Amino acid sequence: MKRSMRKTLSVALAGTMALSLAACGGGSQGTTQSQAAGAEQSSAASEEVTGTVTIKLAHNMDFVTIPDAVVAAADRLNEKYKAEGKDLQIEIEQDYQRIDWGEYMQNVIFATKNNEGPDIFSVSGSIPDHVRSGLLLDMSDIDTSRFVDGAFNPFTVDDKIYAMPFDVPTRAIYYNKDVLVKAGWTQEDAEKLPEKIAAGEFTWNQFLELCKETQEKGAAKWGLLHRPGNGADFLDVLCEYGSKYYNDENKLVVNEETVTRFFQAMYDAANTTMITPHDLNQQGWGSINTMVGDGSAFAYYGPVYSATYVAQAVNETAEQFAEHTAFAVFPKSDYNDKPFTVAAPQAVSINANTKYPDICKELLKEIYAGDCVNKLEEHGDTIFSLSSVKAANEMDKIKSNPILAGIGYMTDYVTTVPPVEGLSTYQSELFKQIVLLELGQVTPEDAFKDFKAQVELNVDAEDVIFE
Repeated sequence: MKRSMRKTLSVALAGTMALSLAACGGGSQGTTQSQAAGAEQSSAASEEVTGTVTIKLAHNMDFVTIPDAVVAAADRLNEKYKAEGKDLQIEIEQDYQRIDWGEYMQNVIFATKNNEGPDIFSVSGSIPDHVRSGLLLDMSDIDTSRFVDGAFNPFTVDDKIYAMPFDVPTRAIYYNKDVLVKAGWTQEDAEKLPEKIAAGEFTWNQFLELCKETQEKGAAKWGLLHRPGNGADFLDVLCEYGSKYYNDENKLVVNEETVTRFFQAMYDAANTTMITPHDLNQQGWGSINTMVGDGSAFAYYGPVYSATYVAQAVNETAEQFAEHTAFAVFPKSDYNDKPFTVAAPQAVSINANTKYPDICKELLKEIYAGDCVNKLEEHGDTIFSLSSVKAANEMDKIKSNPILAGIGYMTDYVTTVPPVEGLSTYQSELFKQIVLLELGQVTPEDAFKDFKAQVELNVDAEDVIFE
């Protein structure tokens, strides 16, 4: 696709952070800014817009199927306006970047402060912070019934919606069917494992035992691998060992029993059962993807879309990879009574300062409920992710995708994480301890003590509950 590029606004991170905080500011100044933005929205919405309207569209990172959908929606709306004899033409000014997400969002904030911000943009970072800053438009009138249940949780603050999700990229368990056959399973049983897990007939402990069994029978060198760096994948496994890491009020929760059990499991996997290399976090993605792809490792947990990188590591097409690899939801466990999968949707927001809130909403509606829903189908097929919109998941490209074809049922098991203050700190401190545990350099009990101390030090007391 031909892209119209604009020069990225370059500012020092410290300076942009200061601007962000100024926009969020407590007291009367912040309230006045928010009220003023709301008044402008109401005024713009009440006026009949005519002529040519330019909508600024910003996007970050590789895949452009998200902004492509917005552009297609504008083209379709223009056709409808023309057929209706309506004097309105939408033009899209595109700004695509490939930079750090934090820098990207600071650019959006800085541009908005200078009245040059995008009208619609891919959103990342702390949604509550963006809401407090007055950056995001309330989109609560969106028809959520068309979407997969829970898709809006990460973008909801005080029961108001501030972004539209485009996908539900599930995180799941990969396992190698050929390894199971080598370990003595029939091909039919190897194929049916995801069904048994989804039905609650095969538990997390049984899965860990299976990981060890494949090693003992010489079918695989390693039983279970994970990513080599900090990531939300570890939070999924944490949920196998007790209560969630947040409560119903979206407060961060540090439960000593849960975290210590999890730390013990990570220690044991690398030092007792040895289903995981103790130095896994010192290995790179290339090595890990190769081991998952060639069957050196029986299982792995992470985002389904990462299958494309695994396949590439062993020079396979997605079709070839799917022949020997299957995906399963996380099983129920002694502490979690039902199977689950977790998704972290990508989404777009509307700038609260846009002059054209109604037009922006119509563009998104044309995607999720209009003639451009097929663009969500294309998006899912391109990035190997299920769509956020139920209708798109029933379309041919997703249902025939070699990776997605067998995981459509996962939308019935998907959960999404709401905005939780301090979660990034929790996650990063958790990973620091995982590295030490797998190397055998710390006990699970001492790991928890240090983990708790760091959370206490780096997360505001009002944002975390210790149990």
